[in-house]
Amino acid sequence: MDHKTEPTRDALDVILEELAPLAGRSVLDIGCGRGRLGGRLREAGAMWRGLDPFAPEGVDAIDRAPAEAMPYPDDSFDAAICVNALHHVPMSAMAHALSEAARVLREGGRLVVIEPRASGALSQVLAVVDDEAEIRNAAQAAMDTTGALREVSAYDYPRVERYSGFQGFCDSLIAVDPGRAALIEANADALRLAFERHTTRENGAWLLSQPMSVRIFQPA
Repeated sequence: MDHKTEPTRDALDVILEELAPLAGRSVLDIGCGRGRLGGRLREAGAMWRGLDPFAPEGVDAIDRAPAEAMPYPDDSFDAAICVNALHHVPMSAMAHALSEAARVLREGGRLVVIEPRASGALSQVLAVVDDEAEIRNAAQAAMDTTGALREVSAYDYPRVERYSGFQGFCDSLIAVDPGRAALIEANADALRLAFERHTTRENGAWLLSQPMSVRIFQPA
């Protein structure tokens, strides 16, 4: 399917548009982390449930399990989302994770997958300490070849991240993956150079752009 590029927006904008109306609908958030989207989706009326293999123990409405082994019966959810998470699934398990998403969706349900492209200013800076090109491309390939899901639409949009400066950027990387701290320290000079080369300035903030891929599926 041909891809087009949409105006700047964020993941929540996409989800609210693609899954509207959300009132009374059950939504599974695959790879939800600490559940940052949960509150906003509940405000929109969704019955939100999170799934993450590394979620803190005992967090309400978040189940600790991998995407490739979901602990739910068939036909459990009206919709599902997977935001910046598919490329964190082991490459050998990505296809099965998509099959699991299809399995737990009810007939006519939608899966919204939002993934960073392996390009853009933010990706180029991040690659100094954590080159994700291979796994991001693998996530796209898994979606291209899945037989469990049928693609309904696909498009890209530019995400813009704002930072207070280089230290703020580093702090954001470590917040996502604490294991990056040692890599940042070991490559600090090269990382700072890349950050300064690729950022733009606006109202005192440092901006990095990241192309995002949106793909909408239904069970095949």
